[in-house]
Amino acid sequence: MIRQIKLQKDRFFTIPALTLFFFCLAFTAYSQDKIITITNDTVNCKITRISRNTIYFDILTGNVRTAGSLPLSKVINYTVSAGVVTPDKPKYTSTNAFERIRLGINGGAGYMLASSEKAEEALTGQGFDAVKAKSYYRDLKTGWTANADLTFMITPDIGTGFKYKFFYTDGNTEGYIDPQDGVHLLYINYGERIFVNYYAPQVYYQTYLNAAETYRMTTTYSFGLTTYRNEAEYLSDYLLLTGKNFGTDASINLEYYITDNLSLGAELSAFYSMLRKVKITDGSNSQTIDLDKEDYENLSRLELSIGIRFYLWNK
Repeated sequence: MIRQIKLQKDRFFTIPALTLFFFCLAFTAYSQDKIITITNDTVNCKITRISRNTIYFDILTGNVRTAGSLPLSKVINYTVSAGVVTPDKPKYTSTNAFERIRLGINGGAGYMLASSEKAEEALTGQGFDAVKAKSYYRDLKTGWTANADLTFMITPDIGTGFKYKFFYTDGNTEGYIDPQDGVHLLYINYGERIFVNYYAPQVYYQTYLNAAETYRMTTTYSFGLTTYRNEAEYLSDYLLLTGKNFGTDASINLEYYITDNLSLGAELSAFYSMLRKVKITDGSNSQTIDLDKEDYENLSRLELSIGIRFYLWNK
């Protein structure tokens, strides 16, 4: 009888002890760590890993575990279950590791925004068919674009650097014109090949769109030098028109990270520049013409492009 009472007593104490043991294991597995963000928000979680740029954690809600992450640049301090607390630090210091150099390369299409109404009227006034004139300038407005930029990141979000943009378009038409001599009609080719280059310093801003840091939005603004070259053919003459002026460009990009140092992106940009004078060369003679305000050469355009970006020198 005493033996039975002892066995029951042992069993009575064994079951709560096992329950308490597993409860402690569960509590240890999901004990509450804390992350304090730069906006003074507190994240109660279980920190699972800390990389040079990111802190990873799990949040347990009931029986549902949710994984998350934050850039270390957004964290003031954090506390792990062992009681170790990182020292407070400013948002940006020389010890924050992030990619310091960004190299972007893009290619795509551009559309010139200048009105071609007066140019079409001038072409039809010489005898070209109106439909051909309209088609010619429609083709001339659409061209190919390429650009590259090199940016040095001052902070994880803001940088400065240099941008280069290139735009090319061409057009060609043919037909009869009236030289207004009352006798002849001439069948001619008329065409242009236009090259626009842009060189400028730029400012750059970037921000992540999700906690996993796989999507990023960036914006740039630049102001610099625009150069213009137009190789024109008219009748049997070949003319070279050149010019330069200041220009400006603004862009917005959406990027997807393939690796920590490589991303694919799409860019939408708006470019603005006006030429107030052009130099015309026929091979032997040159002349610089100051354009009237209503005749300024409008080089403004919209561009849509895709490309790759490299992120280097993590320090």
